[in-house]
Parts: sequence; structure tokens; C-alpha cells
Amino acid sequence: MKAGDLVKLPEGCRKHWKLPTGVAILVAKLPRADALEYDWQVFAEGRLIALGRQIEQSSEVISEAR
Repeated sequence: MKAGDLVKLPEGCRKHWKLPTGVAILVAKLPRADALEYDWQVFAEGRLIALGRQIEQSSEVISEAR
């Protein structure tokens, strides 16, 4: 996954953030100071949200950025 990819977020994430469509664009990797290295900043439903990098394993890429 890379910035610019369009993804379908997992159901739990959609429910937690109240995202009806669950479709998001990956905007940027946000660095972290711990062992998890980074989070993802995503744009979904008109909002910027920081999500853990585990979305890489649980999300479906709908359209890859070039």
C-alpha cells in the first residue's frame, strides 16, 4: 500500500469511525516513536483520520495510485 491508494476499510474500523461507505484514500504515513513505526493518515467521508498500520492487512485496495 502507498499514499494515493483507494481502499475499502474493514467493518470494525468503519463502525468505530462511523464511516458509512468505508472507502478512504491513503494520504501519508505518519511516523511513530515506538516499534509500530508509522500510522496512516486517510481521507474518508470528508475527514482526515489517523489509523494504525494494521489496516494494511485488513483493508482491500480498490484502486492503486500510479
